[in-house]
Amino acid sequence: MKFCSTRGGVKGLSFQEALLCPGYASDGGLVVPEAIPRLSVDDIRSFAGLTYPEVVEKLLGYFVSVDELSPTEIHGLLDGCFERFRRPEVAVMTEVGTIHVLELWHGPTGSFKDLALTVTSCLVNYFLQKENKRGTVLVGTSGDTGSSAIQGTVGKERLSAVVLYPLGRVTRVQELQMTTVDSPNIVVCAAEGTSDEIDTVLRNVFTDAEFASKHMLLSFNSINVARVLVQIAHFFYGYLKVCPRADQEAVFYVPSGALGNIAAGYVACCMGLPVKLVACVNENDVFHRTLVTGELSLSKEVIHTYSSAMDIQVPYNFERLLFFMSHGKGEVVRGVMETFERVGSCIIPHDILEGNMVLSSTRADTEETLATMRRVWTEHRYALCPHTAVAMNAAALSHSHPAVTVVVATATPTKFGNASEMADVPLPNDPAISELFSRPERVLLLKKEDDWVQAVKLNIDELTKLHK
Repeated sequence: MKFCSTRGGVKGLSFQEALLCPGYASDGGLVVPEAIPRLSVDDIRSFAGLTYPEVVEKLLGYFVSVDELSPTEIHGLLDGCFERFRRPEVAVMTEVGTIHVLELWHGPTGSFKDLALTVTSCLVNYFLQKENKRGTVLVGTSGDTGSSAIQGTVGKERLSAVVLYPLGRVTRVQELQMTTVDSPNIVVCAAEGTSDEIDTVLRNVFTDAEFASKHMLLSFNSINVARVLVQIAHFFYGYLKVCPRADQEAVFYVPSGALGNIAAGYVACCMGLPVKLVACVNENDVFHRTLVTGELSLSKEVIHTYSSAMDIQVPYNFERLLFFMSHGKGEVVRGVMETFERVGSCIIPHDILEGNMVLSSTRADTEETLATMRRVWTEHRYALCPHTAVAMNAAALSHSHPAVTVVVATATPTKFGNASEMADVPLPNDPAISELFSRPERVLLLKKEDDWVQAVKLNIDELTKLHK
C-alpha cells in the first residue's frame, strides 16, 4: 500500500513516510491511501467476535505493507497498547432504549481520541527508534485531542509535544488534563483565540519546510493519516457487534468537528462495510451547510457551545472526504481547496455531492442538546456528554428508519459538568477527575497580541535543545 496527497502533487509514499509526514503534504494536501481495499462479505464477517485491538490489528494489515511492518510486528506493537483503558473490552456497545450506543471513551482521558492516539504514538515511536531520530508533536485542540496526545507522548523516549488550546473554550476538566501534566517533554499553551486561529498557526509552522524538517515535526491531530486509519476500527467493531452476520445495513450517527471520525467511516464504507453515516454538528455547522447547499463557506464567527470539540469552522478532513467522494481526483480537490483558502468560500462540483450515497448530516443547537441530555437521563438513566447528545438527538428524530441505529459516544459525561448541570443530569464522582483539581498547573499564556507562530517555534527550539 502506498499513500498520496489529496491534491495530487505527492504520490508513492510508504506508510512510514505518511505517518511521519510533518502535518500536511508538500503540496498543501492531506495524506490518504492511494487505493482503498474492497472486502467481501466473508472478509467482513471474519471480524465478528474479534476484540477491539484485534480489529485494529487486522485493519492495519490492509494498509501497511509487510515489508514495513509484518503482522507479527504489528501485533507486538499493539500488545499492551490499551492496558490503561478502564474497560477490558476497550470499546463498549450498550443499548439506550432501541438505540445502540458505541462507547469509545474508556481510555485514560475519557475521550475517543485515546483509541487512535494510543496506537499512533506507538507507531510513531517505533519508526523514530528505527531511524534513531527524535520527533516533536505539534497539536491544536478544541477539547480532547490535547490531553490524549499528551498521554500518548508521555513516556515515549523519542517524542516531545507542544499543545495549544483556546483559552476559555474548553471545559475546566479538559484544561486540567493538559495543564497538570508534569513532564519535561511537554509544553502546553493557552491561546486567547479560537480553534480555527490555532489551526492557522499550526499550518504556518508545519508548512515552514526547513523548520519542520529540522525539528522532525509531527501531527497527532487527525491531519495524521494514522489517526484516520485506526478509527476505521470504530465502525468495523461497532457494526459487527450489532450485525455479526453482516447481513443488515446500519446507520452510524457521529458527533463531528474536524471530521476525522467521519472520514474513517467513509473509508469503511468504501471497503464494503454496509453502513450509512450521519455527521452530527452543533451551531458551528459549516459541513452541514456544505452538504445541503453545495457551497463551502465560513460563518461570521465560531460559536462557543457545550460541545466544544465541535466548535470548528474549517473541518480540515473535509478535504479527505472530497478526495474520496471524487474517486481520487486530486486536481479537483486542489482547485476547490485553493479557492476556499483564497476567498473563504467555494462551490463543490455538483456531480461529487450527487454521487454521495452514504453520508448525510444534521444540526442541533444548544437547547436541543441539553434537552436530549435531560430526556435520555429521565427515560433511561443514561448520562450523555454534550457531543454524544448532538448525535443522539439526530438518531431519536430519525429512528423510524428500519436500519440498525448506532450512536457513537465520543466522551465521558463526567468531563462536562457545566452542561450536565444545565441539563439536570447528576454525575457520579470520578476520582481520576477529582484529583486533577489539586495538582499544580504548567501552562504558557499566548495573548491575543502575541506572535503565536514565533512563540510556538521558540518552544519547539527549546524542547529540541533540551533533549539533544
